[in-house]
Amino acid sequence: MNAPGNESRSHAKAALPPQCQALEETLRLRKALARGIEAEIARLARTDWRKRGFEFICFSSLGVGGVWLTAFSFTASRAWLTFLGVLGTALALNAFVLLMHDGMHSTLFRDRRWNCLGSVLLGSTFLMSFSAYRVMHTRHHTFLGDARDPDDYRNYVRRQPFLWYLHFVRLMVGPLLYLVLIPIMALKYGSKRERRQIFQEYLFMSVLYCLLFRFVPSALLVVAWLIPLLIVGVFTAVRGFTQHGITDASDPYLASRTILPNRMVGFLLLHENYHLEHHLFPEVPSYHLPQLHQLIWSRLPRAVSGRSYLGFLVRFLRATRRLDETPIGLEKPGEKLA
Repeated sequence: MNAPGNESRSHAKAALPPQCQALEETLRLRKALARGIEAEIARLARTDWRKRGFEFICFSSLGVGGVWLTAFSFTASRAWLTFLGVLGTALALNAFVLLMHDGMHSTLFRDRRWNCLGSVLLGSTFLMSFSAYRVMHTRHHTFLGDARDPDDYRNYVRRQPFLWYLHFVRLMVGPLLYLVLIPIMALKYGSKRERRQIFQEYLFMSVLYCLLFRFVPSALLVVAWLIPLLIVGVFTAVRGFTQHGITDASDPYLASRTILPNRMVGFLLLHENYHLEHHLFPEVPSYHLPQLHQLIWSRLPRAVSGRSYLGFLVRFLRATRRLDETPIGLEKPGEKLA
C-alpha cells in the first residue's frame, strides 16, 4: 500500500494531461542522470570563448575562402576551383546553421545581446529569421513527446503510409518548406514581442539581399551562395531526420538519436550529432557535447544511436519495405559496462 503522501502524488500525476506528463518525465530523467555529477555538468554548461572563437575563425575563413575561390574560378575557368569553392562555402554555411542553433539555447555567447545579434547575423546567411526559428525550436524542446511538438509528423497524420510519405518529403525538400513554414507558424505561436522581432529581422534581410543583388553579379551569387545553400539543405534534411526519425517520441531516452561518426565529421557538425545528450541538457554548448557524452552515456538504460549518417539511411530504407517503426539503432549503453 502506498503511503498517504505517495498516493496523493500519484493521483496528482495521473490527473496531469499527457503533455505535462511528457515534460515532467523528461525533467525527472534528466535529474536522475545528473545525480552525483551535477558539478561536472555545471562546468560543461559554462561558456568557453576560446573554443567558440576558434569555431568562428575556422568557419568564417572557410566561407570567405570558398567565396573567393568561386569568384576566382570565374576568371580562371577552372571547374575544380568552383567545386572546392562551393564545397567550402557549403560547409561554412552549414556550421552557421548550427551556430545559430546554439544561439537559440543562449549558448552562442554569454551576453544576451551579443547572443541575439550574432544569431540574427548568422541566420541572414541562410535566409532564416533567428527569432522565428527560436519560437518553433523552443516548442520542439519543450513539447518533445506530445501533440504540440512541431517536428513530430505523427501529430499531423495518423495513417502509417502517410507518415512514411512525410519522411521522404522531409528528406527531399524539407528545408525548403521550412523556410516558408517556420516564419508562418512562428507568427502564430510567438508572443507580440517575438512577432515584432520576426518582422524586423526579415526587413533587415530584405534590405541586405537587395543590396547584394544590386552590387554583386547574379551569376556569382547563384554559384557562390545559392548553390551552397541547396547543399546545406541536403545536409540539414539528413541530419534533422536522423536526429528524430524512426524513434520513440514517448520515451525521452529514445526520442532523440546520437550518431558517432569520425572526429572530422563531428567537428564539421559542431558535435550536433550528440543529439540525445543535447536534448537532455540543452544548456551545454555544442563544443562540450563530446565530454557530456562520455560523462552520461554509460548511465543511460537505453538509447538509439548509429555509427554514420549513411548507415542510418540504409537502415531506414530497409525499414521502409515493411513500414517498420521500431526505433533504429536501439541499444542499452548501461549494460555494456555492467
